[in-house]
Amino acid sequence: MNAARRTPPLLPLPLLVVGLALVVAGLRAGHAVGPAAATPLAYQPPAPAVTQSAHHPVRPAPVVTRRVHPAHRRAAATVGRHRSSEARAAVHPVATTTAPRRPDPRPPATHVFVSGPTAWSALNAAIARIPTYRTGAARWVVSTKYDFWGTADWYHDVLYVDPSVPTDKLYDVAVHEWSHELSVLDYGGDVAAATRAMNTTFGGNGLTGPERAADCMSILQGATWTHYTTCSDAKWRAAASRLIAGRTLL
Repeated sequence: MNAARRTPPLLPLPLLVVGLALVVAGLRAGHAVGPAAATPLAYQPPAPAVTQSAHHPVRPAPVVTRRVHPAHRRAAATVGRHRSSEARAAVHPVATTTAPRRPDPRPPATHVFVSGPTAWSALNAAIARIPTYRTGAARWVVSTKYDFWGTADWYHDVLYVDPSVPTDKLYDVAVHEWSHELSVLDYGGDVAAATRAMNTTFGGNGLTGPERAADCMSILQGATWTHYTTCSDAKWRAAASRLIAGRTLL
């Protein structure tokens, strides 16, 4: 059966005009958006910034070591006496110091340069005055690393002196720290044996004996100021004389 072909009804003129306007507007919008309109938008997280830094290997600071039996060696750890030293002295009896560091209100004095183991001429002059000093037996370092005028790391033969030490106390500090080093050298670098002997002779425990011994040794070598003792005991002075002479204690 043949169906009759239907003719679509004619749209009124106003509706036709509105339709054409919508088509034109759509074409213009499509032209403005362009290809991006056909591509769905997707969030792209920013790529993490990668910073590259040159790797510089850390080199350990050189230290002067003493040739002793490995059993006599322990890790270096110089600590201040006011930092719970009584609790740590048995573990690290290397904390050998003079007076706590105090600011010096006086302007620095001008000195004629004296060559020596440091760049501080006045300290070099003080070291040169020590009658028992052995050149090269210890390394001297001028540093504010510790809160004391002087610190002796007798496990690595390093003696620290703070730059704030007054000039009139410089020899006293230097000879005290050297006396610590000398007392251990008398025992062939055996810190434990030296510490036990000094505590037995000078009394106390931990670092008490070594500090008293260093002050007594300093006084016998010309020091006029000490921090731990004035060494009025005749037996202590006799023991200090043995250490100064390079002998062990009885």
